[in-house]
Amino acid sequence: MLDLSPDEFRALGYQAIDILTEQLRTLPDRPARQPVPPDLREQIMQQPLPLTGHDPSALLAQVAETIMPYPMGNVSARFFGWVNSPPAPLGVLGELLAAGLDSSVAGGDHAATYIEHAVLSWLKALINYPASSGGLLVSGGSMANLNGLAVMRHCKAHGDIRAQGFNGQSTPMVVYTSMQGHSCIEKAIEVLGFGHDYLRKIPVNAAYQMDIAQLRAQIEADRAAGLRPVCVVASAGTVNTGAIDPLDTLADLCAEFDLWFHIDGSYGGVAAIARPELYKGMERADSLAIDAHKWLYIPVECGCVFVRDAQAMRDTFSLIPAYLRDDAALPWFSEFGIQQTRSFRALKVWLVMQQIGADGYRELITHDIELSKLLQDRIQARSDFELMATGPLSITCFRYVPQLVTHSAHANDALSTFNKRLVAAVQHDGRVFLTSTVLDGQTVLRACIVNFRTMPQDLDVLLDVIAETAQRLALQST
Repeated sequence: MLDLSPDEFRALGYQAIDILTEQLRTLPDRPARQPVPPDLREQIMQQPLPLTGHDPSALLAQVAETIMPYPMGNVSARFFGWVNSPPAPLGVLGELLAAGLDSSVAGGDHAATYIEHAVLSWLKALINYPASSGGLLVSGGSMANLNGLAVMRHCKAHGDIRAQGFNGQSTPMVVYTSMQGHSCIEKAIEVLGFGHDYLRKIPVNAAYQMDIAQLRAQIEADRAAGLRPVCVVASAGTVNTGAIDPLDTLADLCAEFDLWFHIDGSYGGVAAIARPELYKGMERADSLAIDAHKWLYIPVECGCVFVRDAQAMRDTFSLIPAYLRDDAALPWFSEFGIQQTRSFRALKVWLVMQQIGADGYRELITHDIELSKLLQDRIQARSDFELMATGPLSITCFRYVPQLVTHSAHANDALSTFNKRLVAAVQHDGRVFLTSTVLDGQTVLRACIVNFRTMPQDLDVLLDVIAETAQRLALQST
């Protein structure tokens, strides 16, 4: 039977909660991440299609045995990879409740739509974006950027882009972003039909911010070549270093050249509540992407896009077939984006934002930033590490440097190769987890802290594990 009696459902629910509770209870004693054994990996991927039903309790037990021990790792206090926070436990329960309601939040007169309206208003207030703007919860930053840039294309195209596509454009449109901009911007430009040949990646300054002088020169050169500049995409926290482009200056430049101003704030945008002085000008963006599942500690998936001109956002996407023209107390969310069927993402945000509050978020984000500065201090205090980049947020780039190494082009190449091997070995070890990136052609270690569980002692473990692993690698090479 597919359906369950209330008592059966309760028993399975308690079993699932017990599994999650055990995960939380044992977190301090477990590695941040452990590799999936090769035989189990093959067993999972090659499992044949079930022909008959299985007992639900046994299936949950299988999850506990074969899936829960091998997480991505971001629930751990010693996870420093990418930009992946642990989920707030109340948000996990919100996900469960939302799944039980199974609301399609395309629109309509039911509670889920009003919760999303409330959450969107709170998020605007949190980052000081205009209350009158249009907004939408989406899967993540990539989709948020795509949606915002789709509205840009609709507004900046000559003629009716929805009717004619790019067939109605006589002049190629050009978009500008930083060389440190996220790869999803290039994907969006390709998907939207601009083509990446018309995405200009502007060089950065020593702080890894978009170079304004070079941006201006490129815009003028493109105009002189008969092209049509239409948009600048700024970063409010790059994923490599956490750099924040000079937003207010870029807003002025966009106004001067009549360009759409889009900001990718997927990682860092919400940090405006803690460091507002770094975000002057963000409120001037024509469109803005943020990610609640990054620094607001919401379970994946949950991103958000805002567009200053709500009517332009609706004009870009609205298409209402006859069967959807009732139950319309408010414009449907499906009129403001590409998705028709939409999950009830807002409930987990609504719960967690009430649990933490704006002041609580300010404290938690400040804590993460301060931990990053503490990590930088500890790196500088050690002779076997070298600090490579320190953005204003919570990302630290550094590398392991064996003692007595003298800097030269050859030494730098060797260090780059060694640190690339080192990060793979640390990941395999599993006690801590971090990733690497490439800065100025060199592979460096990268630690990102967006984690309410991370404490100062975890930073010591991180550096000690890296150093221990590096020494073991060095011995193996001799």
